[in-house]
Amino acid sequence: MPRPVHHPRYSVQPVLEPAARAALRLGGPLGERLQANARNWLLTAPEANPGMLQMFRDRNRTPPRDLMPWAGEFAGKYLTAGVTALRAGRPAGLAAHLRGFVRDLVATQAADGYLGPFPAVERMTGPGRWDLWGQYHVMLGLLMWHEETGDRAAWHAATRCADRFCREFLSGGRRVRDAGSEEMNQSCAHAFALLYRASGEPRYLQMLREIEADWETPPSGDYVRTALAGLSFWQTPRPRWESLHAVQAVAELAFLTGEPRYREAFERIWWSIVEGDRHNTGGFSSGEQATGNPYNAGAIETCCTVAWMALTVDYLRMSGSSLAADELEIATWNAVLGAQNADGRWWTYNTPMDGERRASAHDIVFQARPGTPELNCCSVNGPRALAMVADWGFMAAGAALVVNHLGPGACTARLASGNRLTLAQQTDYPIGDRIRLLLSLSRPEDLALRVRVPGWSERTEASLNGRALPPPEPGAYLEIERRWEPGDKLDLRLDMRPWLWVGEREAAGKASIYRGPLLLAYDPRFGVLSPEELPELQAGTTGACAPERPGSTPRPTPLLLTSAPAGDGRLPLCDFASAGGAGNPYRSWLPMRGAEPAPFTRTNPLRRVRVTG
Repeated sequence: MPRPVHHPRYSVQPVLEPAARAALRLGGPLGERLQANARNWLLTAPEANPGMLQMFRDRNRTPPRDLMPWAGEFAGKYLTAGVTALRAGRPAGLAAHLRGFVRDLVATQAADGYLGPFPAVERMTGPGRWDLWGQYHVMLGLLMWHEETGDRAAWHAATRCADRFCREFLSGGRRVRDAGSEEMNQSCAHAFALLYRASGEPRYLQMLREIEADWETPPSGDYVRTALAGLSFWQTPRPRWESLHAVQAVAELAFLTGEPRYREAFERIWWSIVEGDRHNTGGFSSGEQATGNPYNAGAIETCCTVAWMALTVDYLRMSGSSLAADELEIATWNAVLGAQNADGRWWTYNTPMDGERRASAHDIVFQARPGTPELNCCSVNGPRALAMVADWGFMAAGAALVVNHLGPGACTARLASGNRLTLAQQTDYPIGDRIRLLLSLSRPEDLALRVRVPGWSERTEASLNGRALPPPEPGAYLEIERRWEPGDKLDLRLDMRPWLWVGEREAAGKASIYRGPLLLAYDPRFGVLSPEELPELQAGTTGACAPERPGSTPRPTPLLLTSAPAGDGRLPLCDFASAGGAGNPYRSWLPMRGAEPAPFTRTNPLRRVRVTG
C-alpha cells in the first residue's frame, strides 16, 4: 500500500497527503511548460539578477539600497518555486543549481538570525516594510528545501530566523502587529505552524498563538471569528490576497489542535472565495483582493492565484473532496498556463478574463532595480503554481493511492510492502477524451486506487482490462480495491461535450465556453473580427467544439483550436492559455443568448450549464 504521510504533532491527520517517496514525470503541454520554465527562468534567474541575494549582503552598507517594501520575498519565493519544480519532475541540473543557491542564501544570514535585506534601523517592524512577510517566504523556501533534501544547514537557518522572531516578539515586549501591513507581516503565522509541526518546539506554537491573538486586534484580519460569524472572505477587515497565507495557518491550527472551529472557519473562507472571487479562469482576486464578484474586471494577479492554489491544496488535504482538485485543474490549465509565456521566460502580473496578456515587466516594472532587472513578485512566484501539481496530483489517503492529475506522464512510488509501482497515463488529455492508466508492479499487490472523475464529466465510461465498469459519478472518485497484477489497464472516457458558465453582473448577456477543463476564448489571430464586434452565439448550437487542424496556424501554436456556430458561419476559438499569445486582445466572455445562469451551489461550484444533448 502507499505509505501515508503521518504528522505526529497533528491531532487530526489530513484526509489526503502527497504520496510519500513518489517521483513524477509529467508529459504533454504541462511537462513541456515545466521544462521550459526550468531552462529559461529557474536556472538563469539568480545569475541574471544577482541582486536577489546581494541585497541581503548589502543590508548594512551605505548608501542603502532603494528597495521595495517586499524585496526580501524574492529569494524565498524563487526557492519555493524551485523546490516545487523539483518535486514535479526534477528538471535536469535544477537540484545542483538550487543547492548552490541555498548555500549562498544561508551565508547571507546575519549573526542574530535575521534573513532580510533591510538595515538594522528598519528591520522587523520598520515603518512601511514588509520585512516579516519577506522572511516568511525565505523560511518557507528553506523548510521545503530541507524537507526535500534533508539539508541541515537550511533547517538551521530557518530555525535561527524563527528564533530571531521569538526574541523580538515573545521576549522583547513587542508584537507582530507592531510591524503594520497586517495582511503581509502576520502571514508569518503559517511558517511558525509548519516549524512547530516539524520540530515540536513550544516557542513556535506560542509564536503562532500570539499572532492568532493579533488577528483579533483591529485593524487585523480577524479571520476565524469573522468566518464563524458568517462573513465571506471579501467582507473581512483584510481581504487582500496576502491574507491567504495567514488563512493557511488556520488550516494548520485545525490539524494541530483538532478544534472544530478552525476547520469550520477555514472551510467557510475557502467556499466563500470559490463562490465570490474565483474567476472563470480559475484565478483569484480583483485588483489584488477579494470583492465578492467573480465578474469584476480588476486585475487577476498571478501572486494571488498562487496563494489561492496553495490554500486549495490545504482544503484538498483537509476535505478529501475531488471538487477541490477540479478547482486546481481549472486554475492550472487556464489561469496558470495563461500567466506563463510559452517559452518559460516571463510571467504576467495580470491575466485578465478579457483583455491583453502582458509580461509582468510591463505592468509592474516599478519593482525592477539595478541588479534585479527581471525581478518582481509575480516573476518569482508564478513558477510555483505551474509545478504545484506535485502537491495535489498524486496523493495518499490512508492505504489508497489517489490520482487527481489527469494527463500524460507517470508517477512512481515505493509501496509500504517494498513493491515498486509505476502508474503511467497514456493520453492526449485535455484535448482527447480517453485516458489509459497502466500499472507496472514488481509483483502483484492488494491496492486501493482512486481516480478523480471531474465534476463536468457527466457521462464517464470506465473499463478494467477491457471489461466495462459501472459508470462512475461525476465530481467524485472512481475507487477500485483489488489485487492488481503487473500490466493491468484502467481505461476512462470522459465527457468532453462543451459546457457553459453563463455570466451575470458585468458579464450579463455573455457566457464562457469550456471543453473539459479548458476555457475557450476568441483571439483575432484566428479570425477576421475584432473582439468588439463578435456576433451573438446561440447556446443550443455551440456544437461539439471538436479540435480542428487548420492548414496553417500563426505562432505561438495554440493547445486547442476549435470553433462554434455564429450567424451564418463559425467563430474560431482557442484555449484560454493560448489566447493573446502574440499580444492580441482576446475575449473569454462571449456574447450569447438562449442560456440562463446556473446558481452557485457546493455541488456545482463552476455554475455549469450543459448545452448539448
